[in-house]
Amino acid sequence: MPRFLYLLRHAQSADKQVNERDHDRELTPVGMKQSIHVGAYLIKNPVNLDAIMSSTAERAKATSNLIADTLKFDEEKIFFQEDLYEASTRTFFQFISQLSDDYQSVMCVAHNPAISYVAEYLTRAEIGDVVPSGLVIIKFNIHSWKEVSQGNGELIQYIQPATLNDHD
Repeated sequence: MPRFLYLLRHAQSADKQVNERDHDRELTPVGMKQSIHVGAYLIKNPVNLDAIMSSTAERAKATSNLIADTLKFDEEKIFFQEDLYEASTRTFFQFISQLSDDYQSVMCVAHNPAISYVAEYLTRAEIGDVVPSGLVIIKFNIHSWKEVSQGNGELIQYIQPATLNDHD
């Protein structure tokens, strides 16, 4: 049975203010709308997410929560992971390979440059810089997340917020 990984860069966030920690940056009103648009897209193109793994940064948590609200997704299946905040590509890759095999379909909400690098590493596709609220959908024909490796993922789709706005 295939496994699906949804790599989502957090939605648009406010610029860092003086004396503000990067971790505490919040979504802009545009970012909030982007998150809802992604959730609406996932309703129209049904997914059966088993879990949402999110960075602990405020902007990633807000993105995850808005998508979950839109999908009416069980909040108990959202897991906030410190490892996904400022994760290196290696850390992010290790995180994916350690996912529970009980999960067939997982969304990771995190940050660039890791999202872009990991998406390209897993698919060998040229995706470029994943934009805020950009969603990369990857399919794996594997039995265990431990089998995830370079190039063994198939890029199903890269969705950008501008594309979603055209269809809503």
